[in-house]
Amino acid sequence: MNALNAISLSVGLWVGIWCFATLGYLEPKVMTWITFLTWASFYAAGGGKAGLVKAIASAFAGTLISAAIVWLNGQLGGGVQGVGLLIFSLLLAVLGWALCQLSKVDLFSFIPGAFIGAASFFGAGAPLDGKLGWVLVSIVCGAVMGLISERMGQAMTAKAPA
Repeated sequence: MNALNAISLSVGLWVGIWCFATLGYLEPKVMTWITFLTWASFYAAGGGKAGLVKAIASAFAGTLISAAIVWLNGQLGGGVQGVGLLIFSLLLAVLGWALCQLSKVDLFSFIPGAFIGAASFFGAGAPLDGKLGWVLVSIVCGAVMGLISERMGQAMTAKAPA
């Protein structure tokens, strides 16, 4: 089987299994949409062990820096209206800058992963409680599903020994 067909079949199979598990049994804890983002991030980061590590590390950094920004906004009396909106907007500008600057460190050198982590945090409602942990769990699950689907696709393209 050619590589594209193998990876397509593998991803399709695992997406079905993953959705059944998460939507049927693990939601709202494990957020399926976040797992899809980091699943894609795994492939975009180059796949393999290196892609797994970069996708997770970058997304974790984006998530945790975003959480720090939201916390700091609260400490500064910021909100999303009036002067609070100005404070929050300035903090978000710092966030965007920081997510790019992280790429100077090899572990965090996948900038899209950092933005995916930030988007996951804000998309989950900017939680500063136990739900933040589930955002991180969802990130790991998505990247691991990427690795699993990649490995299965590779196995389907492997030539049998003669």
